[in-house]
Amino acid sequence: MGLADLVPGISGGTIALITGVYKDLITALNNISISNISNNLFKNFKSKKFDILSVLGLGIVLSIVLFSNTILFLLENYNNQISAFFFGLIICSVYVLLKKVNVVKLYDIIILLFSSFTVYKLLQINPFDVEIGMTYIFICGFICSCAMILPGISGSYILLVLGAYQFMLKKLSSIFINESDSIIYILTFAAGAILGILTFSRLIKWLFKNFEDKTLIVLIGFILGSVTRIIPSMDLGVSPVTNFYNFFVSDVSLFLWVIVGSTTILALNMIGKENEV
Repeated sequence: MGLADLVPGISGGTIALITGVYKDLITALNNISISNISNNLFKNFKSKKFDILSVLGLGIVLSIVLFSNTILFLLENYNNQISAFFFGLIICSVYVLLKKVNVVKLYDIIILLFSSFTVYKLLQINPFDVEIGMTYIFICGFICSCAMILPGISGSYILLVLGAYQFMLKKLSSIFINESDSIIYILTFAAGAILGILTFSRLIKWLFKNFEDKTLIVLIGFILGSVTRIIPSMDLGVSPVTNFYNFFVSDVSLFLWVIVGSTTILALNMIGKENEV
């Protein structure tokens, strides 16, 4: 999830949904409250899903801190290969997740197409050109946190639209440099993210409780709509199909990375089935 959140176009929430830990994640986030923390925290640690949240959170933080430099290097030098990998990952994940829906009706297909189109248009917004300060970084953290736990909408892409992606990635990669202000910006972003996650997780849990299949269909639509943003340097003057064709014809070896991405999803899905047992 941490690695996915570092790459614009792919959501950590997508990985959580595919691996079968999404509902536990939302439940744990929803259980975070002053009363649960102050009253018998360790006694209720497992029943409130805090054990899953703590291990998951540790993995996310470690991957972001340890691999932010690596992701930056790969995006700068192997952007097409990374894009092809995540293209395969997203397309295969849509297939895997649709199998989790009990019965797909015509109305569900309409919802799927509508949610896909909504994200498709959202991801066409041009990046903002703003002056970055502490308050703005806090707001970015709040907005991005909602996307981080929402499958299909990449938190890092929202950060890119907000004009703070490269700024925060450089702060993450320089966190251990002496006399750096990186830690201040990172903690400010984290504070906004925590507030956003605690707020948004309650809405997600309510939707799953009352409209599970419809909510899953919408989330799958979000994932499907995000695939158009995976391909770099897309020409908005032509159809996405033409852009995909031109991208893969330019380098046939990119299909290998699509296969690697699809295989990764199938492996994660197998892990997810074990988690759901």
